[in-house]
Amino acid sequence: MFEVDWRTPHLWRKTTAARKTSPALIGDIETDVLVVGGGFTGLASALGARDSGTDVVLLEGNEIGSAASGRNNGLVISHHSRASPSEFDKAFGRTHGDRFNALVASAADVAFGLMQRFGIDAHQVQEGWIQPAHTEAASARARQFHDEWRAFGAHVSWLDRDEVTRRVGSPYRAGWMVHNSGHINPFAMTVGLADAVEREGVHIFENTRAVRIEKAERGWRVYSTGGSVTAREVILATNALTDDLWPGLKRTLIPMKVFQAATEPLSDGIKAQVLVGNPAVSDMHNDLRYFHYDCDGRLVSGATHTFWHDEDRRGRAKVARMLARTFKALGGEPPIAEYWSGTFAVVPDLKPHLYRLTPGLVFGGVYSGRGVALSMALGQEMGRWAAGRRTDAEMPLPVTAMQPIAFHPVAVQVANRMHAWNRLKDRRA
Repeated sequence: MFEVDWRTPHLWRKTTAARKTSPALIGDIETDVLVVGGGFTGLASALGARDSGTDVVLLEGNEIGSAASGRNNGLVISHHSRASPSEFDKAFGRTHGDRFNALVASAADVAFGLMQRFGIDAHQVQEGWIQPAHTEAASARARQFHDEWRAFGAHVSWLDRDEVTRRVGSPYRAGWMVHNSGHINPFAMTVGLADAVEREGVHIFENTRAVRIEKAERGWRVYSTGGSVTAREVILATNALTDDLWPGLKRTLIPMKVFQAATEPLSDGIKAQVLVGNPAVSDMHNDLRYFHYDCDGRLVSGATHTFWHDEDRRGRAKVARMLARTFKALGGEPPIAEYWSGTFAVVPDLKPHLYRLTPGLVFGGVYSGRGVALSMALGQEMGRWAAGRRTDAEMPLPVTAMQPIAFHPVAVQVANRMHAWNRLKDRRA
C-alpha cells in the first residue's frame, strides 16, 4: 500500500533543475552529529547542528527529495494541524505551549528565510494561506483560530463571506488568512536545501540506508550496507519511513498515503477568478481539499484513496470532479495532466513529538499534514539540541520517551480508511 515509485519524475521534479546525487557511503567514518533521513526535518537538523559549530554527517536511504518532503503539495503554513494555540497550552502546559506556538507562528518565515539565505529557487510564493469555512460550525472554529492567533501576535486577517468567496473563487461562509504563509515547489526546496547544507560543510551520503545501530565507545555506530558512521549524537529524522532501525519506534506513528494532481496551465482569465492573488488554500472539510498554483499556472490539488487499485486513473477523475464542483470558473472538469503519490505520518493527537530514545539518540517530527514549514523550524532546533546548544527543558516541545500507539497495525488500517467516513460527514454537514 505504501510503495511509492520515487524514480519516475513527477511535476515538482520535472520543473526543478537537475541536481548531482551525492555519493553513497563506503567505509567507516566518525562525526559529532549523525542525521538519519534527508527530508526537511533531517536537512534542517543538519543545518542547526552545523550552524552550532559541529561536524555533521547525513545519511539518506534513497535520493534527496524521494520521500514526503519532495512529493507533498507544497503548502507552507504557520498554523497547527486542527488545534488552536490555547489547546496547545492546555496539552503541553503554558511554558511549552507558548514556546511551541511561537515556533509555529514563525515557521513559514523560517522556511522562506532559508530560501532567501541560500538563494534557493523553490518557486516560492509568500502571498498568504487562506482557510475558508463551509458551515456555521466551521466558521466558528475558524474564528477561534483567527482570534487566538491574533491575540498571540500573528499577522492574520478575518475574511467575511464576500471577501473569502472573491479571493478563493468559490462560495464559502467565511474564512481567515495567515499572511506569512504561502506555497513552494517542495522538491526544489528539498534539493536546494541539500545543496545549501553541503556548501555549509555537512557531509551527505545518498543511497545509503541505515540498517543497524549499536552502542559504541564514543556514542553510537550506525551501519549501512557499505560502511558505518560513529557519532556522539544521532538524530533519527525518518518520519513516515521509520522502520525497525530502533526497536518499537515505528509503532509510535501512522504512515498515510496521499496523492497530488495538477491541471494543465490555466488561462489568465481563470486565474483572475480562482485563487485571486495566488494564495495557498486548504479548507475545513473533513476530507482533504487544498489548492494552489505552480510556477506555470497549473492548479495543484490532491486527495487520498480508501483503496489504491487503479490509483492513477481514479485519482485524476476524483480531482477533476472536485475542482469542477469547487470552481465554477473552470467550466467543467479540467483535464488532469499530472498525478503522483507519497506518504506522510500522523499521530492520534495530531501533535509533533520529540523522543529521547536513550542518551545520545533522539527522534523528532510527525507533523500530521503541517510538515513543510514546521519541519524546517523544528528541525533546526533539533540540530541545536543534538549539538548541545539546547537542553531538553529548553526545547519547544516536551521531550519524552517513546509513546507507542495501541493496536498499531489496526490503527494504521483504520486511519488509511477514514476518508470514506470523512466524505460522508461532509455530505451531511
